[in-house]
This record gives sequence, structure tokens and C-alpha cells, in this order.
Amino acid sequence: MTTAEARARGEILEAAARLTRGGLIQRTWGNISARVSETEMLITPSGLAYDTLREDQLVLINLRDGSCIGCAEPSSERGIHADAYRLRPETNFVIHTHQYWASVIGTSGAALTGFIHPLIGKRVPCAAYGLPGTRRLRRAVEAEILAWPDCRVFLLRSHGALCLGRDLEDAFAAARALEEVCGARVRDLTGGAAASPSLLHLGVSRRQGDRFCLEANGASQFYPVRGGPLPPIAALHAAVYRAGNFRCAACEDSTEVRAVSGRGRTLRPYVDDLAQIAGTDIRCVPADPRAVERAMRGRNAVLLRGTGALCAGETEEDVQAVCALLRKGCAAALYAREDPRCRPLSPADARIQRLLFQRSYAKKRGSR
Repeated sequence: MTTAEARARGEILEAAARLTRGGLIQRTWGNISARVSETEMLITPSGLAYDTLREDQLVLINLRDGSCIGCAEPSSERGIHADAYRLRPETNFVIHTHQYWASVIGTSGAALTGFIHPLIGKRVPCAAYGLPGTRRLRRAVEAEILAWPDCRVFLLRSHGALCLGRDLEDAFAAARALEEVCGARVRDLTGGAAASPSLLHLGVSRRQGDRFCLEANGASQFYPVRGGPLPPIAALHAAVYRAGNFRCAACEDSTEVRAVSGRGRTLRPYVDDLAQIAGTDIRCVPADPRAVERAMRGRNAVLLRGTGALCAGETEEDVQAVCALLRKGCAAALYAREDPRCRPLSPADARIQRLLFQRSYAKKRGSR
């Protein structure tokens, strides 16, 4: 291993830790790469969490022919990273994130213009939408890099952001500055989400066989998944478990989610990771067990009118991911009310995203 490669491996892990601590990357979403030489780059693997990532799991990519060396599958966006190094010789570090505010503002498909930030410049182009890992997305990003040679920060419509840097510090500072700018612009446009107080405190539950333990309002108690009658909150959790193969469920009552639930309408995903992990649409129903059970079938979240949402998954980490993405998806829906250029994913694209994720997740479960 060369000195340059060893240094690049350490810098990618350092970037992963800093991006995770800063809330710019969660779980396995996004990817990081570093140039090793004129002909090689290192990139993060596909589907491995950043908080446990090891140097030996990084993948070495040949920039000329795309061949790779490593024990893991490289990120599906390796082509975008390779293009960045090929088109920008001064670039030595690339960060792709699904960061919250940049993802929200990128749903408009429009560039950010005007005075933006000293670290970014006066323009942040926005690449047209393409499914992750596809040639369509790669060509869309390449077109923006070519069209705007002075820009090094790019929005990817409904998919996040791409930051090119001379080194780790440069790329990280750009990603952080972009998030500050996007957050300020969204808040200025929306004035903050308005929502009435939650009517129910739905708590958290964990299933054990044919019953579940519900923690709500400072108390913890077991209830059956089937049978009853049950207290109102317990009945809602039981409905979630009857709807799918879930082991955990939790409420999500952030301001954004309560504001969207108060509208009483189905939420169509504006960001692709919400479609992947939560569902092709998130139904909004009354806090009625039968309605919740129907709305949760084939999904990992349901909006409860004026209350917030219930999110479910196989593990507590899965549920936390659904909650985080639902917050971002609801923020995007609120932003779309103020910017008519915003569009949700097409039903076809949302279905593809969901199907690919479910197949990938099932494969990972089978390999455990």
C-alpha cells in the first residue's frame, strides 16, 4: 500500500465520522471518496454504516476502466465520483450526502443563485433527477459539472448533494456551508412549519411473539397483538403489528410531521430515500386501529390526522431511520407548498425505489 493510499483511507474514515457527528450523513446514505493518484480513487462501500466502517472495507477503483479492488461492493455512485476526478483535476476529495436541508431545497430542481456563501460561490447548480446508481443520474451530474466549471457544490434533485474539494477539509466545509444556506432559505420561505399540539402521545413499543411492550406516558405494559379490548394507544400499536412483519414501532411527532398530518392528505415522497424506506405513499388516516392497519400494509409509516405519525420496522435502528426520513419528507412537502417547481417522485420511480430497497434489505438479512 502506498503512502497516498494509506493517507486517503484514514481521511475517508475521518470524514465519515465528522459527517455523522454533524448530522450530514446517517446510516449508509451517501458516499465518500478520495483521489489516490491520477488513475485511482478510494470510495466507501455500498450498504455499510459509517459509524462502524473500517479502512479495509474501502474499495480501490481504477479511474480509467472502472475495475475495483476490495472485499466489499463499492458505492453505486462510483461513476459520479470518477467523473468528478476526471473532469476536475484539482479535485482530490468528493462527498455525496443526503443531508436534510439540501435534500429539501433540491426537490425544486432549480439552481441556487445570488450571494450564497464565501465557501460556495454565487451558484449551486441542480442536476436533473435520475434513479440512484443509474446512467441517467450520472449523465445529469456530469452535464452540470461541465456546464459550470467554476462550481464545486451541486444539488441532486430529490437525492441530496455533491461537494467537490481540494482535500477533506475543503469538501467538508462546503457540505456544511451548503446545509446552512439551504436551511436558512427554506425557513425564510416557509416561515417555519405551523402545527397544532399533538392530541396523543403514542409512545414506543417492541414486539415479543404474540404480544408487545408499550412505553407511553411514563408507563410500560404488555398487550396482545390480537384480542382486546385495548386502551386507545395500545390498540394503534397492535394494528401496526397486525399490518406487517414489524418488531418495533414508535411515534414521530416533530413539528414538520404534525403540520403535514394536520392537512389530512396522503404524502407522496419528494425525496427518494423516503420512498425506499417508508413506502411509495404515506397514508393519512384518523387514529382508528382499523384505518391504521389498512394504511400500514406495504408501508413503514402512517400519518395520523393532526397527531403525527407511527413508524415501524424490524429493528429500533430501522424505526429511527423511518422517523428521520419522514421528518425530511414532510419538510419537503411543506417547502413544496411555497415553491411550485417542487415535484414528488413519479409513482413509477417511487415503486422502483421501494422494490430495489426491499430486495437489497432482504438480501442483507439473509446474509446475517
